[in-house]
Amino acid sequence: MANRSRKLTPKSSSQNQSDVGAKKPRLKQKQVGSTNLKKEGGGSIDKTQTQKAISPSKSYKLSSIIAIAILLTGASLVLSATWIGFMLIFKPEQVVWLNNFLPEWAHIPFDHSENPQTIPQIQVSLSQKQQISGETIPLDDEEKSFVLPVLRQRPNCLSNCKEVIELRVYQLENLQYSAQPEKFYRLANSLPITGPEESFAIAPLVDTTSENPDVTNPLPLSEVHRFEAGTPAAGVWLNLRGYRQQENYAIAYGQIVYYNPERTNLQPMLSWTSPSGHIPKWEQVTGSKAKELVIDQTISLEPRLQVYQVKSVNIYLNPIQLEEISLQNPVLKDSSYKSVLLFSRNGLWSPAFEWLTSIKKQRKNSLPAAAQAQLDLIRLHSQITKAQAEKTWASPSQQVLADLIDGRWEKALQVFSASPQNAQEVAILLKADKGRLWRRVVAATQVNPNRTAVQAWGALILTVQQGETKANSWLREQPKISTANLRYIQSLTKQLNPQIDTIDDSESQPDTDD
Repeated sequence: MANRSRKLTPKSSSQNQSDVGAKKPRLKQKQVGSTNLKKEGGGSIDKTQTQKAISPSKSYKLSSIIAIAILLTGASLVLSATWIGFMLIFKPEQVVWLNNFLPEWAHIPFDHSENPQTIPQIQVSLSQKQQISGETIPLDDEEKSFVLPVLRQRPNCLSNCKEVIELRVYQLENLQYSAQPEKFYRLANSLPITGPEESFAIAPLVDTTSENPDVTNPLPLSEVHRFEAGTPAAGVWLNLRGYRQQENYAIAYGQIVYYNPERTNLQPMLSWTSPSGHIPKWEQVTGSKAKELVIDQTISLEPRLQVYQVKSVNIYLNPIQLEEISLQNPVLKDSSYKSVLLFSRNGLWSPAFEWLTSIKKQRKNSLPAAAQAQLDLIRLHSQITKAQAEKTWASPSQQVLADLIDGRWEKALQVFSASPQNAQEVAILLKADKGRLWRRVVAATQVNPNRTAVQAWGALILTVQQGETKANSWLREQPKISTANLRYIQSLTKQLNPQIDTIDDSESQPDTDD
């Protein structure tokens, strides 16, 4: 009964709160204990609070970077706009590409001094400036655009007195003029023209002329021609040329200009010169789909061909350039390959071609593209020197020269030794040599110093130009030369002794330090 009468009284709310309050701190301390960091003076730092404190710092840095990028971009845009504005005022033809991004009605008239004109009006306008209108060169089949050469009369001139000073691109103007019967054209672009310097034009003849090559007078360009079908890249290739007489050489020289229809831009590509008067032409030298530009600088029997390939570059206005196939830089890390380039640089084209062809076979008929281009350039020269050597010459000296240029040392010795008259002619040839034959001797002895015929021609050249003593001294410096070979070569040089006194000593001597 007593137990039944006992009342179970619930705990008061204050008691509940106190119990909960007593428990919560213990739980909080337990949870926080593993995440608190100690302060230097005691206490702890909440990790969550630390992370919250770091986040605004990172956000501030990111905002700063974005702000700087925006400022730099804005500054670039301002500078670009300023530059474009300057060019629009002073050289509007240089920013003609802006019209590629504008609708036709918004095109900017770059010839701000004139409205669109007919061809007769353009001619009259030029004549008022003491300038001459050349023949127009169409840039498309529909004759919607053309290049106009602008010429002027050279003062104090007796022949070829007109020179090109500017190329202009005109485009058909349809807006506001379509209803008129005449065709009106607007100036779209222009390129000032200055001819190459005289020193450049005569540079290939420096070894064969006595004139001072350090001449800086610009030479006039009198003609403009368009290369016909077969040229690489979409566009029009122009050849500006002129002519100059240098002793017995009728030199042709000029500039190559490319018109890019997508950019409406005239791009000067390179200057060229040809002592033999040959005009550059496009040929397939390397077997690639695109043709290469070949410039012929051959002098007499000495071939020299420059070959240029069209290469793409990341420049908006000038997306292509002409790059010469060079024999200076070895593509392969191979000593034999380097010797091949040494031979070719010194004019031993046929031996170089045979050697490089052998290297290609050893590599399973596979060469890098650059090395293959070098092989094709060497082959092009070798075809010329080989044909010359296989030709029958009336003059013994010309036969010897053709054989030596092609690297046929033994055959040339046979012609030399055939008669005293042959020896006399060859002595005159060797005396007049300005170093091209001597360079071949040096290159050949570097690769194969024990070839008797090469040593013999080195001694013959030195005997004629510097005397027998110098020749004998050079022979004794050659490694592993036998006594028999030394006596044989000296017997050849003695055939020159009676003729040496009759040769003019004014000719230059070879550089034996090569």
